[in-house]
Amino acid sequence: MCAYPNPMRDQTETGKSERPKSRFLLCQLILFQSRKKWGIVYSLATVAGLFCVIGNGLVMSGFEMENILAPTSNAILLSAASFMIIIGMYVFNDLVDADIDRSNGKKRPIPAGDVSKKQAWAFIITTNTVGVLLALMTFNLASQIIALMVVLVGFMYSAPKVALKDRFLLKTLSIAITMMLCAMLGSSACCYTSNADHIANMNSLIVATHAILMLGAMIFVTSPVSDAADITGDALAGRCTIPIVIGRENTIKMSILFAINMSIVSWLLYSFSTIGLLTAILVTIIVTVTIIDMVRNLKQLRERAFVLDPRKKTMPLHMMLQASLAIGAMSFQTLHI
Repeated sequence: MCAYPNPMRDQTETGKSERPKSRFLLCQLILFQSRKKWGIVYSLATVAGLFCVIGNGLVMSGFEMENILAPTSNAILLSAASFMIIIGMYVFNDLVDADIDRSNGKKRPIPAGDVSKKQAWAFIITTNTVGVLLALMTFNLASQIIALMVVLVGFMYSAPKVALKDRFLLKTLSIAITMMLCAMLGSSACCYTSNADHIANMNSLIVATHAILMLGAMIFVTSPVSDAADITGDALAGRCTIPIVIGRENTIKMSILFAINMSIVSWLLYSFSTIGLLTAILVTIIVTVTIIDMVRNLKQLRERAFVLDPRKKTMPLHMMLQASLAIGAMSFQTLHI
């Protein structure tokens, strides 16, 4: 039984495809469902970015309602904006990669023929437009600029003539930048409020910067290992991903090194009293779990019993890191007021 209905199979007696509104909406829903999980991950990065700077502001303001409502309303709009932009960019990538995904055996709506290219383009344009409009509704210049930067990086990642995803290191770097921008989008929700003292506070800025860097570093931990699963199809497509250039074993070693450095940086910043103990502990716990899994993968690879399927584990790791950074930042900032 097909996972998705195929609206292109229904035809009229004249041989032309029927495309009623119900079919069009169904296709949009199919595309939404196919990429909503990653939209949630990046949207949560926006929420984490907010909580990394909001602690000082709420305590300093005495929890005055006017100082809470402004960043909260902005955060809702901006997290929704990042969600819409990201799912649109992922579908854009699916559209460009339809042939490669088909060769890699990925069961996604576009390569499976369940959704037409025109319907995919409608989804891409709609989601990105809605995302940018949501950012505009904050009347926050910083948020608007960052949202546009997310759209730009997403377009450059997949657009055929630029195709950052086909270039060594730039693929992973562009994904990391997108995650960091989404976190920055959340942090920008606190700008231009009636109480902006916490934005200038050095502790708040360093805590937010640490969180943004950790989220970007985690992409370098997980994304290259995920690329190793697609090494055959990517090589046939002429791509220059990290696993293709340095091999699967070295890719896993590189990911382990990035994970170790995340913990080292966190403890160094804690030693200078710029982030809290809870943050350093939580980051180290997540890093340890990640390294254990990577070492297991490395052992299986050497034993030639390695079946790489990291995607199910990648998403929870990102979400746990986002939650840990937000919780650690709030507790540290509250204690230092």
